[in-house]
Amino acid sequence: MRQRGGVPGRLARAYISLFRGTPLLVQLLVLFYVPGALRISLTPLSAALLGLTLNTAAFQAEIYRAGFEAVPRGQAEAARALGLHAWQRTRLVLLPQVVRLVLPNLTNEAVDILKNSALVSVIAVTDLLRVGQQVTAVTYRPLEAYLVVAALYWMLTSALSLTGHAAERRLAAR
Repeated sequence: MRQRGGVPGRLARAYISLFRGTPLLVQLLVLFYVPGALRISLTPLSAALLGLTLNTAAFQAEIYRAGFEAVPRGQAEAARALGLHAWQRTRLVLLPQVVRLVLPNLTNEAVDILKNSALVSVIAVTDLLRVGQQVTAVTYRPLEAYLVVAALYWMLTSALSLTGHAAERRLAAR
């Protein structure tokens, strides 16, 4: 297959490869320590949000790329034949199909990033896992604290999954 996109396309592929090909924990640590070494002020929360965002954006880019490639070319050609401009073709013809195709994968990515957010505790960001660690340090009851943390993560991921499934059903009914 012919590569498209020139320099921007190559940069996008490099970014996606880097963030999909390295562990999120390493990305978070690099984003936490490198700015300080360069005398750039970045709070732990900012580093955590940046790391999670850059990581999930790389995965979502691949999800959307696959979704657009899955739509038959004839759809865009038919829209062009009807006189629709590029933006109209994308918005009215391609995107509705792509969203239906990629929604299950986007739901899985949302669940993954929620679970992976526990990693931000290693760079001093207070999240559910960090709270569990703090409760354990005070109560000396790690089993109970981490069972509650696990239950909370399970409830949150279940809510995300149910929301995704409801959206899939709603889009399928259209």
